[in-house]
Amino acid sequence: MLDETDLVITSQLLSSPETRSGESKQVAVFFSDVADFTKLSEQLSPYDVMYLLNRYFAQVGDIIERNGGFIDNFIGDGLMAIFGIDDQRDAPLRAVNAAIQTVATVDRLKPFFASMYGIDFDIRIGLHCGEAVIGTLGFAGNQRLTAVGDVVNLASRIEAANKDAGTRLLISEALHGQIADKVEVGDFVRVRLRGTCERTSLFEVIRLKPECDAELNARQPRETIRHAGRRWVRAFPEDELQPHERRILDFEDYDIVVVRVTDSYCAFNNACPHLHLPFYERRKPAEVKTLNLPHTESTITSDHGLVCRWHQSCFDLFSGEIRNWAQLQQDGTAPGYEHTGDISKNPARLTVYPCRTQDGYLWIGLD
Repeated sequence: MLDETDLVITSQLLSSPETRSGESKQVAVFFSDVADFTKLSEQLSPYDVMYLLNRYFAQVGDIIERNGGFIDNFIGDGLMAIFGIDDQRDAPLRAVNAAIQTVATVDRLKPFFASMYGIDFDIRIGLHCGEAVIGTLGFAGNQRLTAVGDVVNLASRIEAANKDAGTRLLISEALHGQIADKVEVGDFVRVRLRGTCERTSLFEVIRLKPECDAELNARQPRETIRHAGRRWVRAFPEDELQPHERRILDFEDYDIVVVRVTDSYCAFNNACPHLHLPFYERRKPAEVKTLNLPHTESTITSDHGLVCRWHQSCFDLFSGEIRNWAQLQQDGTAPGYEHTGDISKNPARLTVYPCRTQDGYLWIGLD
């Protein structure tokens, strides 16, 4: 220790669990950025640029965390994540799984961004694996866990190689060697990455093989019963949701929001009927707050109405009927969303699901 500065940066006594003083680990590194972002940003207002990025990062961050990854940093329109910090043996496969799911999520976002902003939104992803130094960098009060080393640099360059290759997802030869029997590859390219002397092979991953996908992304089945001609799904114990609290349940094709109002429950599809955007984010409120997203909360009125955060339409939580269809201007457009056109003739009721309690559990009727 030379002085008090050394004492501050090396002391582990007050460190958080995520703080590391420096250690070598085998990791997989995930790099992504938005294709032609400079051109896109010139077409949009500063507000819309930040909204678009935060909307995308909110979705991708959730995917990375679900796959056991750690988000290292947001670099403008780019994102860096690390898999294997906690010595997960299947980190390379989980990194690829996260990348495949990210591409699929972007494909689902494309129509929304096209209709809202008239842009073709797309991304590029590069993955590499190898040994990196994992540790905490920064100064007191502004430190973060990160990875440094050639594996990070190469992952970044692999991501950049997508542009010339005309691909969206490329992985290194080293990573491909670890998961070759678990993925389907569309093509491979031989390139000389920036800063290297020799050509290397990069592989375009299309999807996981079906048996691997079924094992890695298996959903825990929920208990179901038939009652009164309807299929009921057991959601969770009654006492897990307090009055005025809500929970989002993840189903295969949609999300369902469950809200407890006094001693009863309401359940509805987490998609507004006009833009098909979620009423509520699936991420925790504290996480959503840090993303600084606009329109972060739909609201529930004292008389059990749901006010959509996008166009302020109000729906009855029990029947799904429209109480008030959007706050529109005289030409039928919504303030701030004029480019979506006249929506005054597109009213649609909210999809609601019946709820009942039995044996201490909440059950939701799906069909």
